[in-house]
This record gives sequence, C-alpha cells and structure tokens, in this order.
Amino acid sequence: MNEASADENVTEIHREERDAANPVSQEEEADNPPPAPTPTWARRRRRAQNQWRGNCLFRLLIVLLFILLLVIILADMTHSQDPNSGDGARAKITHIASLGSSYAAGPGISPQRNQAAGRSGNNYAALLQRRLNALASNNGNNNNNVALADLSVSGATLLNLISEPQDTGLDVFAPQVKGVPDAADLVLVLGGGNDIDYIGGLMRDAMELPADLFEGMSMMSGQLNSADALARRYGRVLDAVHAAAPRAVVLAVEYLTLLGSDFVAGKHAPFDEGRARYHRQRAEMLNNGTRAARAGREDWCHVVQVSDNTMEHGIGAKEPWVTDYLGVSDVTHVPYHPNAAGMKGVEAIIYKKLVELELVDDDDGEL
Repeated sequence: MNEASADENVTEIHREERDAANPVSQEEEADNPPPAPTPTWARRRRRAQNQWRGNCLFRLLIVLLFILLLVIILADMTHSQDPNSGDGARAKITHIASLGSSYAAGPGISPQRNQAAGRSGNNYAALLQRRLNALASNNGNNNNNVALADLSVSGATLLNLISEPQDTGLDVFAPQVKGVPDAADLVLVLGGGNDIDYIGGLMRDAMELPADLFEGMSMMSGQLNSADALARRYGRVLDAVHAAAPRAVVLAVEYLTLLGSDFVAGKHAPFDEGRARYHRQRAEMLNNGTRAARAGREDWCHVVQVSDNTMEHGIGAKEPWVTDYLGVSDVTHVPYHPNAAGMKGVEAIIYKKLVELELVDDDDGEL
C-alpha cells in the first residue's frame, strides 16, 4: 500500500468517527443545507447602498442645520433693525399730530412755545412725545425719535380745525388739518367745547356777567345746541384727518372734568346750583357728541374717555387737574382750564389707551 492510499484511509476513518459522535440524518442534511457563499457583486451592492443612505442622512442633517442657522440670523437681523425692539415698553409710533383748542394747547402752562396760540411745551401731546422718545432711548433706539406736529390753538372751534382760519389777535392760523403730515401714524383730536359755548359760558359766569347778555350772540355765531349737531361737525373733522393721514390711528380726546364730585356751587365758583347744573349739561352734551362722532369710523378712530377718569380731579378736589375761577386778571392762571398736573394726567390716560390698542407693547406707569 502506498502513502496516498494510507492517507485516504486515515481521512475516511476520521470522518466515520466524527459522524458517529454527531449523528445527522440524511433528512436533516437536506433540510439544513450549508449556507451558500454571498456573491462578491451582492456584497458590493449592499455596501454601496449603505454608503448612499449614510451620505443622504448626512446631507439632510447639513441642510437642516443650515436652515436653522439662517432662521436664527434672519430673526437677529429683524430684531436689530426693528426700531421698536428692546426690553421693556416699546412704542410703535413715529409721528404724532395734535389738533385742538385750549384744552389741547395748554394756555397758562409754562413754557409757552407759541404765545399767539397759547400753546405749551408741556401740553399732553408734548409730554407723550417725550415719553415715547424716552422709551426708544431706553431700548437703544436713539436714532428713532418720535416727531410731533402740534397744531393746537387756544380758542379753536371744530370749524377752525377743518375749514376756517383762526385769528387770535396775535396771529392768523390756517385750518389745522392742513398741517397734518401724511406720515403721521397717531393723530390726537380735541374740540367741541367752543362750538357749544361750554368754556365760554363758564368764564362769563366767573366774571359774574349776565349769561343772557351773550346767549343771542352765541346763537348768531353758529354755536351748536345738541349732541347730534356736535357729532356731525366732529365727524367731518375726523374724516378730514383720516383723509390727510390715512394710515394714522385717530384718538378723539375728551375734555377734563371741571365740575366733578367735589365741586360745590357758591363755594368753588361764583354761581349757584342752577348754573352748575347747566354747565354739567353742556359737559354731558360735549362728551356725548364726541363719542357719537366715532360711529362708522371704528376701524381707525377711538375715543379717549378723559371725563369719566377725572371726576375726582375737578374743581374743589384735593388734587385738582383744572384751574378754578380765581385769577381772571392773571394771564398765567386761565380759569376753567387744565393745569400742569391735568396735562400730565391726560397724557397718562392717552398712554394707557395706546397700550390698550397695542401701539405700545406694555405699560410702565400708573394713572
């Protein structure tokens, strides 16, 4: 026997010994054949697919990160360019126009910026402008100053606001609406008291002149005698303002209360309760006419209800916001008009209205 045959015999013997130790039937061998080797091309394709999926996920992650970074950058740019951005209160007003009579102008309140108009540098429009500028400054927007076109003139009627020039004896003023800039985004309007002879009647009583001496003159000069008539005239003013500054929010500002809850006729003014009742009726007519004028203009016009909020600050109050009848001969004390505290109070009420209308983001003060 040669060596090859011997090796084959040994191999066969080993195979028989292994089969004896691990017997497997022919059926089992048929059911569980040994796995076939994976072809090389299949392995390559699977590897390429896995690589492609990984590349896609990586690219998607990069795109998402880029979008997120772009959003952050754009938000930061918008915030830095927004003149109203910053912490605390922020105003969305850039240009104010103020129209009205003496209750808007502020005669007798120092400093007088325009003597012919009886216009104070501390009237409510000027105070509001300074507050809004302070808000901008506090939030780092020093280049975003709020502009003010103060057109108010003491003694003005609603007609002087829209169509008739006003001669004060020291100067002639064009109808105030002509000075409203079309860029204004807030217009303050106050008027009507001179149209119904409200303040004039009070001042004549302060001078203890007979009321009937002027009643005929009042009727002849076109004075109004009802809230409806006043509302119609006031509505014309509001429409003219809206036409001049169509993007502006218009605020119709009421007059301060004069004869409030603390007033006592004969004690706080030289007239009796009958005349006090008459003047209160005129004040009610004024307020009703002002509020009614807003009808049909609600989208862009709002009423600032000063009267209801100043009942505790009338003549005779512990902290009056108006002057009494004393000092008729003193030009620094104009009877039955707002004092410096009153102008501050009205400005605070207007500011709260701006907060309510979301023209200022939050409130930083109390009335």
